[in-house]
Amino acid sequence: WYNITGDKMKRTISCVLSAIATAYTIWYMHFGTPYKNSGALSKIGLEHHGLFAIWGILTFVALALAITLAYQKYLKTKAYIPLLAISGVGMILTLTNDFDYDNKVQYFLHCGGSLTFSAVTGITIFLLFLLNYKKSRTFKIFTYITATILIADLICLLIFKETGLIEALPIFAGYLLLGIVNLRREKVELTR
Repeated sequence: WYNITGDKMKRTISCVLSAIATAYTIWYMHFGTPYKNSGALSKIGLEHHGLFAIWGILTFVALALAITLAYQKYLKTKAYIPLLAISGVGMILTLTNDFDYDNKVQYFLHCGGSLTFSAVTGITIFLLFLLNYKKSRTFKIFTYITATILIADLICLLIFKETGLIEALPIFAGYLLLGIVNLRREKVELTR
């Protein structure tokens, strides 16, 4: 009984943390224009270093916890651990290097870190749903949704450059989809 309550508590904490991270991101985005390049989260971070660091840490922790709980609940693999480590290194590079084109080294480290964090986190979430694809219709739908979001985000990034919305929407989708699978109850079949 204690373990069931402990698991449920962890999943609830994860969802609350994701909700806090979502609210913080929306608030943080008010410093720029979310649909313009000037409203990119990294550009805002040039003027608000501390707030950007809080955003990055909160975002990584919320996603990492939700991913960990989902993998532990649905899969026996620990493949998510090195992926989260790589993603974490990407976020560290993003937070410790300015998005300042005048300082080319920092700019490229920042962009490389940001791309690493985004791509590896997105792939980790996609793999979760893909590896569970045959288990239920929910996983099938989430696999397609995640693939569509990743592809659409890449296309939008190439066309419109970096904007707050292009950065935030895949993260919000990750919080939502992971929250749904983490809070989802398992179907129990009764036998005689």
